[in-house]
Amino acid sequence: MQALKGIKVVDLTRVVAGPYCTYQLALMGADVIKIEQVGRGDPVRHSGAGSDQHFWKHAMATNFLPQNANKRSLTLNLKSDEGIAIFMKLVANADVVVENFRSGVMKKLGIDYDTLRAKHPKLIFCSLTGYGQLPPIGHYTAYDGVIQASGGMMSVIGTKDTGPLKVGPPITDYATGMAGAYAISTALFQREREGCGQYIDVSMLDMALALMSSYVTDYFATGNVPGPRGNEPASRSPSAGTYDTADGKLTLGANEDHQYERLCRAIGLASVLTDPRFKEIDARRKNIDILRAEFRRVLLTRSADEWEGILNAAGVPAARIRTPAEILQHPQVTGRGVLHTFKNVKGVERDVTVLSTPFRLAHDGPTLNSPPPLIGEHSEAILGELGYSRDAIQGLREAGVV
Repeated sequence: MQALKGIKVVDLTRVVAGPYCTYQLALMGADVIKIEQVGRGDPVRHSGAGSDQHFWKHAMATNFLPQNANKRSLTLNLKSDEGIAIFMKLVANADVVVENFRSGVMKKLGIDYDTLRAKHPKLIFCSLTGYGQLPPIGHYTAYDGVIQASGGMMSVIGTKDTGPLKVGPPITDYATGMAGAYAISTALFQREREGCGQYIDVSMLDMALALMSSYVTDYFATGNVPGPRGNEPASRSPSAGTYDTADGKLTLGANEDHQYERLCRAIGLASVLTDPRFKEIDARRKNIDILRAEFRRVLLTRSADEWEGILNAAGVPAARIRTPAEILQHPQVTGRGVLHTFKNVKGVERDVTVLSTPFRLAHDGPTLNSPPPLIGEHSEAILGELGYSRDAIQGLREAGVV
C-alpha cells in the first residue's frame, strides 16, 4: 500500500509552489481535494506563457497541468457562509490542510490554524508563502521571479556582461513545493508517534537561500560577497566548465585530481601532467588561462557527443549541453518511468504528459491515476460524500457557493 493511502488533504493552494507540494502527496496515494475559485479556478489555468493556446483557452494551460494530476477539484466560495460551512465539513474528515494565501488571509476568513486546531488537534496545517509568516515583510506577495531577485539568486547568475539573470524554470517554486511535501510527511510521521497535529510555515525565501547553501556559508566564513560566475564551476577547477567542440558545447566536471589526470589522458594531453605549471591544483589555477587554451584547442577536434562518450568511459564527468526536447527522448529518461502520458484528456481532447517524482521506490511508489481535473469536475461527488443531496448541490450552484 502506498505510504499516504488513506490520508485526506484539503488543498487551498494555487499557481505553482503550493500545488506542486500537494501533487507530491497525491502521487504517494493521498486523496487531495483541490479547492478552486468558482468560475475561474486556479489562476494558472489561464496562463499561456510558452504553451499552446488551445490548452489555456480551455482553462488547462500547460503551466497548470504539471502539478495537478491525481487531484479532485471542488469549486468553493470561501467568502460565503455556506462555503465556509462546506470547508469546515471537509476539514472534519481531513488529515492535512495546505494553503498559500498571503499571510493573514486565512485568519481573516476565520479558518486559520488556531481556529481549526481548537476542534481538530490532530490536524496538520501547512502554509506556503513568499517570505514566511513573520515580520517585517511576511505579508508581501511573491512569485518565483520575485524571490529569485530578493533572495540573492539572480545576482549570482549570468556574467558581468549580462548582468543579473533569472533561472528559466520556476526553481524556487518547485523546490518550495518539494520542501512542503517533505515537511508534511515528517509531521504525519510525528503524529503517528505522538498523536499531535502541527503547524508548518514554509518560506520561498528560505528555500532560495537553501539552494545557495554553499554561497551562504562561504559569505559568513570569508565576508566575500558572491558575484556572477556564468558557467564557471563552483569548485573553480581549471578542468571543469563549458567548452566549444566541433559540434555542440560540452560541460566538464573534472573537479578532483584523479579526474583531471583521466581527462588529460583521455583527450591526448598527458604531457601537461608533468608540466610544473599544471602539476598541482594551485599551479593550475594560477595558469588557468594557459591550461584552458590547451583544452579548447583539443576539444574542438571532436563533437560534444563523441567527447561525452570518450570522457565518461574514462571516468570523467562530462555532458553535452542538451535541449529539453533532446533529454526527454534520451533512453535514460524514458527508461526510468518518470514520464506519464494521459491519453485524450477530457476538456482538451489531447494527450497530456507530466512528470512523476524524481525518485523510485522498490514497491508502492508514486503512481499517476487521473489527469489534472477540469474546474470543479468533482464538486458533485465530493459534496455527495459530505451528505449533500442533488437538490441541495443544485441550490449551492445557483447561489454561487460552488
